[in-house]
Order: sequence, then C-alpha cells, then structure tokens
Amino acid sequence: MPKHLDVLPDFEPGVIEFGTIPKFQYNRTLADEMKLGLATDELLLMLDCMLWIRSFEETVAAMKVGKFAPVEGFKFVGATHLSIGQEGVAMGAISALNPDDYITSTHRGHGHSIAKGVFCIAAMSEAQLREFVGDGRQEDVEELRARAFDEHLHRAMAELLGKEEGYCHGRGGGMHIAEYAFSHLGANAIVGGSMAIATGAAIACDKLNNGRIVLCLVGDGAANNGICHESFNMACMDQFQRGCPVIYLFENNQYGMTGQQVGEVTGVDYLARRGMGYNEQAMHAEVVNGMDALAVRDAVTRAAEKCRQGQGPVLLDCLTYRYKGHSLSDNGSTYRSPQEVAAWERWDPVSVLAQRLIEGRVLTQEELEERREAAQEAVTRATVDMALRGTDPDPKDMYVGLLSDTTSEDIGDEWKTVELKSEFRRQKRDSQGRILQRHAVAEAIGEEMLRDRRVVLYGEDVADYGGAFGATRGLIEVFGRDRVFNTAISEAAIIGSGCGAAMAGLRPVVEIMYIDFILMTMDQLGNQVAKTRYMFGGKAKIPLVIRTTVGGGKGYAGQHSQSLEAVVTQFPGLKVVAPSTAYDIKGLLKTSIRDDNPVVFIEHQNLYTEKDYCPEEEYTLPLGQAEVRREGRDVTLVAYSAMARVAEQAAELAEQEGLSVELIDPRTLIPLDVDTIAASVEKTGRLVCVTQAPRTGCFPETIITKVQEQVFGAFKAPARIVAAYDVPPPMAQSLEQENLPSPPKVLAALKETVAYRRP
Repeated sequence: MPKHLDVLPDFEPGVIEFGTIPKFQYNRTLADEMKLGLATDELLLMLDCMLWIRSFEETVAAMKVGKFAPVEGFKFVGATHLSIGQEGVAMGAISALNPDDYITSTHRGHGHSIAKGVFCIAAMSEAQLREFVGDGRQEDVEELRARAFDEHLHRAMAELLGKEEGYCHGRGGGMHIAEYAFSHLGANAIVGGSMAIATGAAIACDKLNNGRIVLCLVGDGAANNGICHESFNMACMDQFQRGCPVIYLFENNQYGMTGQQVGEVTGVDYLARRGMGYNEQAMHAEVVNGMDALAVRDAVTRAAEKCRQGQGPVLLDCLTYRYKGHSLSDNGSTYRSPQEVAAWERWDPVSVLAQRLIEGRVLTQEELEERREAAQEAVTRATVDMALRGTDPDPKDMYVGLLSDTTSEDIGDEWKTVELKSEFRRQKRDSQGRILQRHAVAEAIGEEMLRDRRVVLYGEDVADYGGAFGATRGLIEVFGRDRVFNTAISEAAIIGSGCGAAMAGLRPVVEIMYIDFILMTMDQLGNQVAKTRYMFGGKAKIPLVIRTTVGGGKGYAGQHSQSLEAVVTQFPGLKVVAPSTAYDIKGLLKTSIRDDNPVVFIEHQNLYTEKDYCPEEEYTLPLGQAEVRREGRDVTLVAYSAMARVAEQAAELAEQEGLSVELIDPRTLIPLDVDTIAASVEKTGRLVCVTQAPRTGCFPETIITKVQEQVFGAFKAPARIVAAYDVPPPMAQSLEQENLPSPPKVLAALKETVAYRRP
C-alpha cells in the first residue's frame, strides 16, 4: 500500500493567517421562521419543552431545600446541579436534530435528557407510542402522545429519586441519565468526560455510513480540560476525508463551578477561539446567543447540515447563564453580584420565546399561564407518583447491568467484509505448527476484521508501521486506512473514543503502546469505559478491546517497564486478559473482540518473538478458564503472561530436586478462574504466585485472597508471592535483573513453602 502522504520541507517566508469567527448572527423574526416552515404546533411544543425543564428543575430545587415534600418524611438525596436559565440551549439544540442523532450530556443534564425525550416522542408513530407507555388503553394518538410525555417525566424524575422505574433503574441518578432508545448516550459527571465518547460515536457514524451525527453538550469548564484538546484534535484529523460528524457545543454559562471563564481562568474573550487551533476551518466555530432558543436552533441546524455533508466537526459557543449556584450547596453570591444575575435574567430564555409567541399571536398571555401551570402540574404528578409508588432497587440485584452476557458469536454473514485492498494471508507455520506471538496478534485481528466489518483497529503507529512492536503489521494493506488508522499521541482520546465508537455500533480494537501510558487514560478507562454500562442501567453494549503491553528486562526504566495489570482490575466492568502463548493470544483475542464488554488485553513485549504452536483453523478460547500447564502434587504455582514462562523453568528446576509442582496459568485475570486454582490447592495444600509487578498491591494478592476464601482449611503453609521490589523499574542492568522474578527466586519460594512446618 503506498505511503499516505509525503511530508516535504517548505521554508518559504510568510505569515500564518487565522480566519474570522462569526458571533450573534441570528436575526430572523418569528414570522420569518414560520415562513421557512416552523409550524404553530412545533413552536408550542418547543415552549412546552422549556416549561417542563424549568418546572422540573424548580421542583428539584424545592425538594432539596425542603420547600416541597412529595410525601411525608421525604428527604431528597442526590445531585442538584440545575440548569435553570439554560433551557434555551437544551431545547434549541436538540430540536434541531433528527430523533436518531446521538447526544452526550453533562452532570447539569436534566434539561438535555428531557428535551431529547420530548422530541423523540413527538416523532413516534402510534405503535411506538403504545410500546413506550406500555399498556393497551384505547385513546387517540394525541392523547397517547400526551401520556407518553407524562411517562417521560415520570422516568426522568424516578432516576433522580433513585427508583427502579428510572431511565437507568436508579443506578445513575441525576448526573448520569441516559436513554439509548432516544440515542442519548448519557450524562457525565466528569467535566469534559464525554467529549472523547462523542468523538468515537461520530467516528462510528462515519464508518457505518448511517447518516447520523453526534451533538456533544459540555459546559464551559470542559474547554480547559485535556480531553477537550485531545478530542478536538482527533475529530479534526485530515485522514477523516468525510469529516467527523460531531458538533461540540459549549453550554457557556460563564462559570466552571466558580471560576469565571472571561477575565479569570482563560485568556480569551470567547471559547469559540479554541477552534482555531485544530483545523484550517477553525472547526466552523461560531458564537451564539444561548438565551435565544431559536438562535441556538438555527446554529445547530446549520452545524448538523455541515456534519451530514462531510464538513464536521463544528464548534458552537452558546453564551447562557445559570441562575442558581453550581449546586444547591452554593448560593452563587460569593463570586457573582446581584446586578450580574439580574442582567442575565432580563434575557430569560423561557420568557424570550414566550414573548415572541405572544407577539406573533401564536398564543395569548392567558394560554401561556395555562401551559405554565400544566407543566408544573405534570412535573408535580411525576414527582409525587414516583415518591409514592416508585420501587427502590433490590440489593439482591446489585450486579445487574454490570456486564453483558451477549457476544457477536452468531452474526453469520451479516457483517462479513466483502471488499479487501489485498488478500489476507495467514502466517506461515514452521514444521511444528509454530508462529511468533506477534504474528498471532495480527492473525487474530485480521480474521475478526474479515468476519465482521464493524471491527476497526486504531492507535499510535498501528497502521503502516504496525505498532511499536510490529504486532499489527500488514493489516492496513489488507483492510485499508478506513479500518486501520493511526491516531495522535492521545491516549485518553484513544480509549474514550473507543468507548463511544463501541456504544454507537463499531467493535473497535485500540492500542495503548505501553501499559505505563494507561495512566494517561484513567478517567476515560475507569470513569467512562468501565462504568458506563452499569451506570446507565445495563443498557449499553461496549464491545471494545484495549490492547496494551508490559515489558521489563530491556533497560527501559520506570515509565516503560511497569506491570500495571492490578490497576485495571480495580475497575468493575472491565475484563482483563494476560496470555503467555501464541495459541492463547489468538484464541483469547478473537473471543475478546466478539465479547460485548470492554476487555483490556495485555501482551508481553518480551514474548512477541517467541514461537509457539498455533493452529491455522478457526478457534476461540473462553475467558475465565485457566490452563493447568503441568500437574503436580506438592505445591501449586500460579503465574501469567511472561511470568508463566519463568514459572515453567522454575518448575523444571524443582522437579530436578524432587518437588512436584502443579503450574496454573490463569490466562484471564478478570474473570478469574478461582475454582481451578482452589482445586489444585486442595490437592497440594500450598500456593505460590509469581508476578513482575511490585509486591504491594499486586494482583496475586487478589488471587490468594479468593483462594483462601474457598479452601482456607486446605493450606499447609502460608501462601507466598514472588514479585518485584516496591520500587519503580530501574534502568541499570544489575538493578533491573535483581528486581525481576527469576527461576531461581521462584524455586527458592517453592522450596521454602514445601519445607514450612507449623510452629
């Protein structure tokens, strides 16, 4: 495959020019909008949506401070980040989308959730409405739709109250509302946390060519977060020749908690200027009056059209204001003057739209008050009903929603790849059927890409170069740059976009070059990828494989040699695989790609050039099933990844000294096959574990704990761990070799364990 682009020197003197960014360009009247096709019933629905949001937020505020108790003895528990004053952005932006367009939201996202549901319900057929309300009552379509709006408010309030009837079954609460039936990928309590997810979802829309776009709603504080930079840069990559169909919308309410954007925590007058740094179109950035819902609707309509035409991404800076403090524990008075608040309240977005409708004779003042009262009554009904009749989730269902039990195992030919750039060839085996472990990686990914065109591969240097260790070499020649592509050095965006792409229909395989770099991704991995399915009530599927490597022994020192597998096992919702042979790599990697859960797949750099038996025929291996590498009677030895090879050598030395060692390779750490290890310990009465991680906090501590919980009475000696010292990996060869477990060290631990006698 020819090189993508030659980068040639050009030192011609000149200047770099930046374009202009339009601001506050909207100047249409209501009559203009109606002439362009905005109907009376649409305008009234827009007003109702804003009234529902305002009433919802005011009701939450009243409950929080005790002014309103839906039932006697009620106490509100949960988040109270309100968006009163920002209704114009939520309604205006979301009314401009198609029902199946995606949104991501923020911890201040009640309004986004309500608006997304309202406009999806407005577009539902009679059959869809009946399915949504879930009963067979006979009524006309408009009565049915009205009842669906009520049900929507019920489910939204139920989530805030932590009830099973909520959109996320009470698992998410006020800061984490999602509804996948509405293409709402979720509100996010981490500032800027959803930006990479939105980017990945947009990548999926492009790769699947489904015509959908993504609206990423974030607060102004997100503009100062690293994931914002990484997401913008990824979305603007030139190699996305059809653009990346995502609209990043700063819901700029002027304050990131209490930090004022203008004049304090940034050096720019408008956050839209940030777009100038990412592509030559300045991300089509625009500053919008966020207090005018019709101005927001116009801007998002135009941005959506750009995205659908392959001109994305787009950046919108919508200036708005929150009347309340950051949360209801903040009254907003220590950093804002009454004059400032009053000035913004004169631009109240609900009043601005209502006044336009009155002046345009769409409704009267009396009808406005009736609609306002109806909105409050609907929210009050929902609140009282859920407080009275809502079901508290049963603690016995604690784990429900954490992991999916589905895979892509039985997709048949539906997603089969039909067009290749060149023929896919499996690696030639030697006379013993062996291939290099790095070839097993490429073969597994290639086979799955053939089987399922939703599988894409990306990360740092994975394309032409094949990754830092050549493990993906040759795949771009077969599948092309549309499915195998490089990213910038943006580990957090790689992981977060993988999450979003998986949620939106792809099955990404992403690479983090060294596991040391996974520390750069901790929010995206631990707060997003791992938690998303559970937090959103078990509705998401996240078929994401995160490939990474561990090393050691090559003098790479403290930031390229760590074994951080225990770190990623700390996040419920992730599966973790650590194979030691080519056979296991291929079989487990194929299974991981087919799994509908996120999998961290750890390969060992020192084993890439090791040759092992690996059959050519199709096979997969189950996650959570250990392999007994050798049977024995005196002591159980557990080791994974490269340490399984060290343990094998130690077992052979032990045999020469008359010790019979049973060696178990767990292969997967999460799920862990405790039963196989426990059964072995019942037989031998002794357990030794090996890891190249530091001793304190290493994963074998978990192994030992779980085995002791099952067969504590079988132990004849204390369990032992052979591990690295509690220091960062040193560079000097004398120190590094001493730091790593070795066959003699493991042998010594085996002998001491067998020789132990109770005092």
